[in-house]
Amino acid sequence: MAHDSVYAGIDIGATNIKYGLVDGEGKVLFREQRPTVAEKGADALMHLVTNIAERLLLFAAEDEFDVRWLGVGTPGAVDIRTGTVIGPSPNIAGWQGMEIGSILADRINMPVWVDNDVNVMALAESRFGAAVGFESVVCAAIGTGVGGGIMLNGKVWRGASFAAGELGHMSINFDGPGCHEEMRGCIESYCCSQAILSRARARLEHGLTPVFEEVLQGSLDNLNIKKLFSAARKGDETAAEIIAETADYLAIGLAGIVNLLNPQIVIIGGGIADGGAGFVEAVSAGIRKRAFESATRDLRVSKATLGNDAGFIGAAILGETAH
Repeated sequence: MAHDSVYAGIDIGATNIKYGLVDGEGKVLFREQRPTVAEKGADALMHLVTNIAERLLLFAAEDEFDVRWLGVGTPGAVDIRTGTVIGPSPNIAGWQGMEIGSILADRINMPVWVDNDVNVMALAESRFGAAVGFESVVCAAIGTGVGGGIMLNGKVWRGASFAAGELGHMSINFDGPGCHEEMRGCIESYCCSQAILSRARARLEHGLTPVFEEVLQGSLDNLNIKKLFSAARKGDETAAEIIAETADYLAIGLAGIVNLLNPQIVIIGGGIADGGAGFVEAVSAGIRKRAFESATRDLRVSKATLGNDAGFIGAAILGETAH
């Protein structure tokens, strides 16, 4: 039997491509993921995305789901009119300029909507997740990179040339470390997973604490974000300090955004937020300490609730709001 409106979405991440089908209530009917293998280059990645799109629609057709368009979330600013990546995407070399929309539409013969990955995450969280019922939303995704998405008056705010929301590249220290984009001391250069891990390595290279000794099985080479958060949850002070520092750096940037936009809610998602260990609570406290009391009086700061599914869910419903 045919189902009414089922939505298909693809979320291109720096590490994995996540994709799935979702119904009008936000319930995931099918999901899969594959490694992005960005090091093979932009053309190989586009070929993989095209294969995934065909597989997703084949799966939908087998179950007689009625899919009317495909949505895609991607790193980088996107001209939503054409589905072309117009902003840099540091974690995928050569991706800027990729005409995702027209390439996919040619192959799958249906409308394709494309937007920035954190814009679609903000859309999903507003429709089905942590920001349901809120009109003004700032969404920060903290992982391989640091991205942002903004909803104002219930709509994604894309800016004059589709470049709004790039909060990861706001500088919080004008002579701090450089990131990929040569923005000195930007939020991403302090808060992305690599930056966090390099601070942790610097603290641990002269010897592991007892908790890290256990968590890392005696070798600093085994350090990753999951293990850092695991050490913090087991009460390791060094791990807790590194996470608190990261929360503070993020809060400095977000406090400025809260003063500027006065949103109802700030949502924090991505792999770092999923680590727990009081990270989101610490960011919330840091924002309240720095932003105006008038801007934080009714502010809610929450962890994203849709997790890894947010990107493809938001991409999937793009066609409803993109007209």
